[in-house]
Amino acid sequence: MEPGTIDNLSILYQSSDFIVVNKHWDIRIDSKMWYETLTLQSQLKYRFPELADPDTYYGFRFCHQLDFSTSGALCVALNKAAAGSAYKCFKDRLVTKAYLALVRGHVSQSRMTIRYAIGKNTTEGMTHMMCIEGTEGCENPKPCQSELIVLEHGSYSGDPVTKVLLQPLTGRTHQLRVHCSAIGHPIVGDFTYSHKKDSSPYRMMLHAYYLRIPTGKELIEVCAPDPFVTAMDSNWVPHHTTHRLDETIQELK
Repeated sequence: MEPGTIDNLSILYQSSDFIVVNKHWDIRIDSKMWYETLTLQSQLKYRFPELADPDTYYGFRFCHQLDFSTSGALCVALNKAAAGSAYKCFKDRLVTKAYLALVRGHVSQSRMTIRYAIGKNTTEGMTHMMCIEGTEGCENPKPCQSELIVLEHGSYSGDPVTKVLLQPLTGRTHQLRVHCSAIGHPIVGDFTYSHKKDSSPYRMMLHAYYLRIPTGKELIEVCAPDPFVTAMDSNWVPHHTTHRLDETIQELK
């Protein structure tokens, strides 16, 4: 997946009510900052000027969020009714999301459930971060649950890493990043949750791979192409497969 430009937005799904895009890494969904001219919003306006809704602040209704550093599947509603139907699916916990990640070290368990409660970090200089319950300065921690499945063990630039599938069963800010860091396997390239140590990779290796939204009118189900393959990044070298990605996704359906 090449870096984002104004004209290289990839469309995974399109209907009269929804578009699902493959968001680039290191691009914000939207921004009020004058100097941030390249956003997902600006890419959509460039690609689909006729679909921008003047009644909304950004022109498009984003059904959910992805971090600035995270790539992958993101759903956009094209009208108010469609946005409402998608919102109801999220509210009723009918949406299935799964992410691919490369994490530092070799995860020993083939499957694990991570249940650390997550709250806002109020420590000076760290207020942009979240933290797990029991951490100094952790405010208002809420129960969180993530499922982790090991896909492959391998190496990245010679260092041991594990390719995993992550499924957030709750929706706390930075949940997957915090949970991976909490179990001692921070996401490769996650500068924030590696105590500012992991700065050499060109991106954070977290990708929204699978998205399923069963709205009343249509079933939205997409996979955003896996960027963590050797053909796309020669620094990643898999050594051993524990679970096949396609079979693991079938289990979620």
